[in-house]
Amino acid sequence: MLQMPDRFLRAACKHDGLDLPGPGHYAVGLVFLPPDVQQQESCKQKLETMVRLEGQTVLGWRKVPVKSEVLGPLSRHVEPEIHQIVIGRAKALKDQDHFERVLFLIRRQAEKAVAQAGLAQGGYFHIPSLSSRTLIYKGMFVAHQLKGYFSDLSEPELESALAMVHQRYSTNTFPAWALAHPFRFIAHNGEINSLRGNLNWLKSREALFGSPKFGKHIGKLLPIVRPGSSDSAALDSVVELLYHGGRSLPHCIM
Repeated sequence: MLQMPDRFLRAACKHDGLDLPGPGHYAVGLVFLPPDVQQQESCKQKLETMVRLEGQTVLGWRKVPVKSEVLGPLSRHVEPEIHQIVIGRAKALKDQDHFERVLFLIRRQAEKAVAQAGLAQGGYFHIPSLSSRTLIYKGMFVAHQLKGYFSDLSEPELESALAMVHQRYSTNTFPAWALAHPFRFIAHNGEINSLRGNLNWLKSREALFGSPKFGKHIGKLLPIVRPGSSDSAALDSVVELLYHGGRSLPHCIM
C-alpha cells in the first residue's frame, strides 16, 4: 500500500495518451480481471457503468506491466489480468472525502454486478484498491517476488512517504489472489476466534444501518462483508465502512 504516486502515474498515463487532472481530482484502481478477453471486457463494462451511474468519469485504462515468470506454478495457473482504471472526480463533489465515499459505492456495486452476472471466470474479478489517496499492489506470491512481478515498483518516479508491505501464510482460507495482503485499510494476521459470531451480529443489524454521509445510498454497500472473505478481509471491510461513515481511524480500530 502506497500513497498515490502522482508523478509516476502522470508519466505512465501520459505514455498511454492520458492526461491526469490535479492530485485529489482523480482516482486509480488496481483491478484483477479474468484471462478470457470477452469476460474481461464484460467486467470492465460493469465497472465503468457503475462509475457513470455515480456521476463520475472514466478517464481510461492502463495495463499494468507484470513478469509472470517469477510466479510459482500454482499462482501462475490462476493469475488474473491486471489493469488500472483511472476515474475523474466530478465537480459537484465538495471534497476529496466525498470522492472517496463515492468510490466506495462504485466498487461495491461493481463487485456485486460481476458476482450476479454468473461469468465462468467471474471469480477472477477483484479490486484491491480504488482510491484517490492510496494505491495497492498485491498478489499471490511471497514477499521477495513482489518487486520482480510488478515492474512499476522498480521505477524511480514511483515515490511514497510510506509503504505498507505485509505477507502472511493463509491458514483458515485457501490462498487466493483476492485474499492477498495488504487490504485497503489494514494489515492483519487473522485468527479471529469470534469470527462467526461477529459476522452474524453484523448481518443481523444491516437493516438498521444509517449514516448521514451515505443517506439513502447506504443499501448499495450491503452486504458489507463479501461471501468467502477471510477474517482479516472481513475486519478490513468493517473498518472501511466505519471510516467512510464518518468515524476517525483510531475510533474505527477501537
